[in-house]
Amino acid sequence: MDNKEIMTVDDRFTSMRSLIGVLAKSMNLINPEVEGHHEMTAYLSYMLAKEMGCDTPMLHKVIYASLLHDIGAVASEEQQSVEELEAEAYTIAAFGADMLRELDELKEIADIVEFCQCGYATIMGALELGQIKSATTAKLASVIHLADRATVMLDPHKRVLSQLNTMETLIAGYSGIEFDPEAVEALTHICRDEYVWFDLFYDPWSVLDIAGLDIPVTLTETASLTRVMSKIVDYRSAFTAMHSAGVSASAASIAKFAGMDERDCLMMEIGGYLHDLGKLVVPKAILEKPGRLTDEEFNIIKEHPYYTTAILKNAEGFDKIAHWAGNHHEKLNGKGYPYHLTAADLELGDRIMSVADIFAAITETRPYRDGMNREQAMKVMNENVEYGSVDGDIVAILHDNYDAIDGIRDEISRERGKRYFDSMR
Repeated sequence: MDNKEIMTVDDRFTSMRSLIGVLAKSMNLINPEVEGHHEMTAYLSYMLAKEMGCDTPMLHKVIYASLLHDIGAVASEEQQSVEELEAEAYTIAAFGADMLRELDELKEIADIVEFCQCGYATIMGALELGQIKSATTAKLASVIHLADRATVMLDPHKRVLSQLNTMETLIAGYSGIEFDPEAVEALTHICRDEYVWFDLFYDPWSVLDIAGLDIPVTLTETASLTRVMSKIVDYRSAFTAMHSAGVSASAASIAKFAGMDERDCLMMEIGGYLHDLGKLVVPKAILEKPGRLTDEEFNIIKEHPYYTTAILKNAEGFDKIAHWAGNHHEKLNGKGYPYHLTAADLELGDRIMSVADIFAAITETRPYRDGMNREQAMKVMNENVEYGSVDGDIVAILHDNYDAIDGIRDEISRERGKRYFDSMR
């Protein structure tokens, strides 16, 4: 009996480290110019908090909050530089905090993110007024604020040690006003440890190993967490507000009717939620263009399944999910993208995800058009079978169980898209 047969949905599937890593790497797609900034901020925040004597739970929180402190930038119209992020820091932090509060497991992190762009005096004032719930939240927000500012001051194209004196002096000059005096003192101490700054520039992800972030997450918990994680993609565009949820529901339902076991059905659900994660690399103007795309725009769209695979494949437990999610635009006839796989390369999960993606896209209502009814949808699906694009057996399962599959898809899609469509009335 192999591991797959004896594992249940309640056994360890992945870790919080891997899931937070997926979120953090997604941020680099939104803002490729700032790749490394969040990891560097997390590393320095951890080192500062450790120097200040913070316990293990606080150290873990400061890493999570640092990696996600700019996640609110997902709603930005265009990709942004570090300078642009800083100019909108308060708005981005507030929006990101609201997003993270939808994950029960990250509500405390959300509180830290909300205030991590504020100066020390502002944070202390908010604590006194009860706007910040705990001294721990205030402390960690102050630590991240200092680490964020310090990393922005350092030029990665110059030798790091030669920059420390200037950075340290500038920050010390604002101690007690902009920066927490205790955090400033901690910075002074770790400026003497050369390895910290070498790690900061060359291997900031090492903080995840140093901190021991190996908190187990079951498959059931992963499905719940990724349900909310998928909203990161959906926040990018009102036009795709319901799509990830619809694909997830359709894929999991088809998988069940196709005879997949409970574990694989849950992985199909997760794959559906995250299949368009790579769309974070696509400018919002292209995502929301209702008309025909130009060749250049379509070439940009073609990037997204590659990045979905690239982000997911290194996460613990996500081997199958990465392929099922990343292959959703592949076709049996080899005319898909980006790998041009053929029928011989595509397994059952790939084939189901492809059908689910098309089906959800054509049946969901969007701001600029209504979804197709059963007759129209099945006509399109059967045409795709005739073209050699999708698996006829999977489409037959959809046909035979249409009401059940579409009912679940419609209910979940409407719930996900409700806030967008209500706002348009």
